[in-house]
Amino acid sequence: MKCKNAFLKLLIVSFITIFITSSYLIMKNFLQFKESEKATRELIEEVIENEEKTEKQIVNWKQLTSRNSDIIGWIKIDGTKINYPILQDNNNLFYIKHDYNKKYNPSGSIFTINENPFKDDETIIYGHNMLNGSMFSNLDRYLTDSFLYSHLSIKIYTKTKNYDGKIFSVYSTGVIDEINNIKNLSFSEKIEYYKEASKYTIDNIDENISKIVKLSTCSYINAKSINTDQRYYIIASITPDD
Repeated sequence: MKCKNAFLKLLIVSFITIFITSSYLIMKNFLQFKESEKATRELIEEVIENEEKTEKQIVNWKQLTSRNSDIIGWIKIDGTKINYPILQDNNNLFYIKHDYNKKYNPSGSIFTINENPFKDDETIIYGHNMLNGSMFSNLDRYLTDSFLYSHLSIKIYTKTKNYDGKIFSVYSTGVIDEINNIKNLSFSEKIEYYKEASKYTIDNIDENISKIVKLSTCSYINAKSINTDQRYYIIASITPDD
């Protein structure tokens, strides 16, 4: 009987410990998410101005890069929450778990590992699919045609050039499958692959695509709450905004 009571007490203590630890971690993550959102709002207010006539953003690059020299661009998609600085990550995916201030945060940053972003034929931009709706979580909406066709345009700002982007492919597939499918393709062959892979056929695509951006985030298309090897891929042609 004494052994049974001791076991029950130990079990209760274990459950309480697990509950307290889990609650602490949940609260910690929640506060970090809120901190990330607040920091982004403050950064937008500090370095972004909206030109009234054109509705384009004017980025104060001197002030922005003084915060972090790894910031090499800014991405904005109207009608979504995507309005973030782009970090160049040359440090073993540092920005997967760090914000633009280089502080640890599970939301991470929007980042690229391209050595010559936006000068390369293809620039891949990564961001987390956060359950709180931040970072690249809105990309999953592109697999709904009503959303896709009303949000085909993206804007990318850099220190030297601004780019207009037009989305021409949206799909979800396994990351290993994607790597294997495109690893031996030329740039022109990649364009054709992306068009074929798209869930929807998007008309009025520029036939002379010379540069593209590929937005990538985790996909829960085959699972509602657990990580999978699936990724959402949103592909857009980009041209300088002269």
